[in-house]
Amino acid sequence: MASLLAFLVRQDSGAEVPDDLEERILRADASLRQMLLSWDISSSDNVGFEVLIPAHLGMLEKYNLRYEFAARPHLMSLYQQKMEKIKPETLYGKGLSTSLYCLEGMVGKIDFDRVAHHKVNGSLLGSPASTAAYLMNTSVWDVDAEAYLRKAMPSNGAVEVYPSNLFEILWPLKPLIEAYPMDALMSFDLNEIADFVENAFQAQKGFTGFTPGTLVDSDCTASTIYLLNHLGRSLTAEALISRYESAENFRCYAVERTPSPSANANVLKMLVHLGDPSRNTSQIIKVADYICNCWWQGDHSDKWSMTPHYIMMLTVQSLAMLLRHWAQGLLPDVPRQLLINRILPVLFGTTVETLQKQNEDGSWGLQSCETTAYAIVCLSEVAPLPLCDCLLAAIQLAVKNGRAFLMQQINRWKEPDIVWRSRTAYGVGVITEAYTLAAMKISPDNLTFGKAIEDICMITKPSLSTIQEISHLPFFARMPDWLVRACIVEAYLYLPIYDKARQAVITHEVKQQRHFNVLPYALTASSRSTGAFIAPDVNVELMVMCALTYEVDHYMEDIVGGLKGVEVQEVENVVHDIFEEPCIDLPQKSRTECIFEHQGSGSQRLPYLDKVKITLRRGISWALNHPKILSSSKYDQEIFRRELKAFYMGQITSVYESSSLATSRKTQHSSSLLQEPYHKWVHTTSSSHVAGSVIFAFLICLLGASMNGQDCFQSAEAKYLAQDLSMHLSSLARMENDIGSVIRDRKEHNLNSIDFPEFDTGTTEEEDDLQKKLEQLKRLAAYERDCYKMALAKLKDLGIGERVIKGLKAFCNSVDLFGEIYAMEDISPSLERCS
Repeated sequence: MASLLAFLVRQDSGAEVPDDLEERILRADASLRQMLLSWDISSSDNVGFEVLIPAHLGMLEKYNLRYEFAARPHLMSLYQQKMEKIKPETLYGKGLSTSLYCLEGMVGKIDFDRVAHHKVNGSLLGSPASTAAYLMNTSVWDVDAEAYLRKAMPSNGAVEVYPSNLFEILWPLKPLIEAYPMDALMSFDLNEIADFVENAFQAQKGFTGFTPGTLVDSDCTASTIYLLNHLGRSLTAEALISRYESAENFRCYAVERTPSPSANANVLKMLVHLGDPSRNTSQIIKVADYICNCWWQGDHSDKWSMTPHYIMMLTVQSLAMLLRHWAQGLLPDVPRQLLINRILPVLFGTTVETLQKQNEDGSWGLQSCETTAYAIVCLSEVAPLPLCDCLLAAIQLAVKNGRAFLMQQINRWKEPDIVWRSRTAYGVGVITEAYTLAAMKISPDNLTFGKAIEDICMITKPSLSTIQEISHLPFFARMPDWLVRACIVEAYLYLPIYDKARQAVITHEVKQQRHFNVLPYALTASSRSTGAFIAPDVNVELMVMCALTYEVDHYMEDIVGGLKGVEVQEVENVVHDIFEEPCIDLPQKSRTECIFEHQGSGSQRLPYLDKVKITLRRGISWALNHPKILSSSKYDQEIFRRELKAFYMGQITSVYESSSLATSRKTQHSSSLLQEPYHKWVHTTSSSHVAGSVIFAFLICLLGASMNGQDCFQSAEAKYLAQDLSMHLSSLARMENDIGSVIRDRKEHNLNSIDFPEFDTGTTEEEDDLQKKLEQLKRLAAYERDCYKMALAKLKDLGIGERVIKGLKAFCNSVDLFGEIYAMEDISPSLERCS
């Protein structure tokens, strides 16, 4: 964008230009349009982008270049919100503002002469770009600003910030003092370094920024306190807490649009490391909970780092440090359940993901030394955790291979890896070198957790034989043994959250738990198997939705299936009426109370049919009023609403089918239901009955909930392909369900795919006839699998965002896995119809 603008300015200047400048402008324009069309703004967090990009778009429009793209309305909304907060008067006053860092976005909006007093050694917040914008737009040439820019611009171009001496002291020293014994660092003049850092800290009244005298922030301040306390200086955090603590986390700057997970992790490390951490227990709990929330939401992004492994490392370091201090009795008021239900799943899940992301050559990221070092430090920190015993061999091998890669790249250790970002991407050679040295030295032997942590890990650590028979399915053959075991452990770590959420939906005692118990493991394995890792909170919500559809299916067979024909018709009318209501709220009880109540004959509160009506209404209301459904786009909500209604109506249709089929078998007459072509049935009524379409629509709403009201799929082509994918997956699920439930279906008079006349083989031998029918059905299932894979590939070709594609891949994996489970044994609850 800036380069295209530079071309246009040059072309318009009247000066001599290269012969191919026009061609370059056309290519840059085409490239920019393509990038903007595929831009996922929800994943963008570069500093000031919501100001800088609209400003550049405005400048390009002066040259008759206007860009329309899906994210533009959201971008301009962010821009308006930002500009409403930036009052010129605040920039003209004495206080420093982060807006001074992006002055190139303020051209034409402020008087640059009135910000000159903010200069420090000629610069505006140590930013060459902002200083250049100031120099170009001030009414009087500023020789100090010119001198600064000449210093800040080496021969190979401008740097992101200059100077950054505090940042370049704090960030390299932290990994070194954590990995090396202090006597090994005596070649550094640590006292002189500590004096310099402490003087900067005191000069700015208990705060620091990336260089003395500039804007301060919680990240640098927390790192300063942490480092100086390691070096024997006794500093406190009261000023930091007072200025930066917010309701849910710690701000990096006093005013900012989004928080920084890495800054919060550094704050947590500092708070836990203080002499008496219990004094700040409430802040420690708050920050730990925020960091856990980021992981649960699948968010490994950070405004300061381009690699997820930086925040993953800091997450593990900060939470592991908290665990160790809790085990030593230094944080007695930290709730045990926070450790068990929140922190342990984060530590274990981050470890698994780090192991999965390693490249074949032993590196992580784009063969980056610095990123590889982050990953090695991360794995070394968590290796002693008792919960990770099943991963220990894999961790040791990954660290060994990572270090071998680093040794092969020893000549690159001092070269800056481009893994940091602010406005643009940059690297810092001394940080690359420091983390690489730390990764080569760090030893898990010095990072033990203690007996108390062993005890809480024993509470959550399952027996690896719990679902052993399922783990032998072909689906798992493509996964290494350590990952199969890891999925079992991770699924059990989800169980407390899953059970709590499920029991808020289904409060009656479930006699047959197997289908509920398989869900966490199957969905976790589906997410992990091909690296299609989706956010844990999405995964758990899918578990609950799947459990709900299992129970709806069982309820319809068991309760509604026991009603008389006219009563079933009335239930069908009730479902129609419920979905016609403009706003479906829970009657009488709250959303977290009973959704599915199986009533016995002793219940006297309401007539039996009335209770059925209330139960159905509560189930529908729970689904439609789910917070993430309500956060998705109106289009995605409507698709889910339609699929949910189709699912409930499909269940009632199934009741009719079972009744008709039972009658036809008794009378030996063909059921009228089987006159419909199988192809039409399996792609419509049947797909709704097995819940594949409604769960798919639910997933789309979950994935789209963070898109600020935009549709998850934004073009007509993407919407079409997504619906096609859903149809083929649902048909496949029905076919594989039927393959595994033939015996149960015949016993309970449920309609099965092989009951359709298209499957007639002409064979009189019953067993031979059954096998031939199943062979045909398996071939059709293979065809549906080919179709869904093609639809998924087409969606990927459209440039759909990685987070959505990963969610779709995980869902596809789950359909394949459940197909194998059904082929092994039917896990659906058997019919226990009330008399």
